[in-house]
Amino acid sequence: MLSLKAIFINPVLFSFGMNEKIKKEVLKVLSAALFLFVTIVFVLPYMVQISTFFHEKAHMEVLDKNGIENYYYINLFKTIPNFFNPKTEALGVTKFNLAEYEKLDKYKRTELHIAGIVSDLRLLFLVGVYLASVNVYIFYKVKVKKETNLTYALAINWILFMWLLVLIQISISNITFSSGDIYQLVRFLRL
Repeated sequence: MLSLKAIFINPVLFSFGMNEKIKKEVLKVLSAALFLFVTIVFVLPYMVQISTFFHEKAHMEVLDKNGIENYYYINLFKTIPNFFNPKTEALGVTKFNLAEYEKLDKYKRTELHIAGIVSDLRLLFLVGVYLASVNVYIFYKVKVKKETNLTYALAINWILFMWLLVLIQISISNITFSSGDIYQLVRFLRL
């Protein structure tokens, strides 16, 4: 079976009459560009869907604890287009009975909305710690072992860094956006 490299990249390189060293360097650049494209367009949306699931699962656990019927629906086929949709709720929102929610006292409502934010902060912490560990590993490989082939470690580093950036952005949106947890808490909070 022919690979994408054999079908698309090699004929382009051979048609320009480049020497082998230049061909290898161009192939490295094209491979890196393809990796970056695939991680941003295909991998990152599903990683964000995982973090959205844990965020909504935290809300659902509090709703279940308070006896409020709820559900969360994930459509994995729409994950990629929804990731690039500016409406963050497109990735998934817990649905529940609003009348039962309004019967909760302010402390239980606070617990419900804070549960998602706490879940986000836990995940941010774990991804940050893992990212820091990967960077320590890369430093060790370069400084102590004097190795220069760090392709896989740098790939993991890139993916985790992008996920961390998106998680930070989503957390900020969740706190400041009009459909976010803090806004909903303040909106329904009765003193």
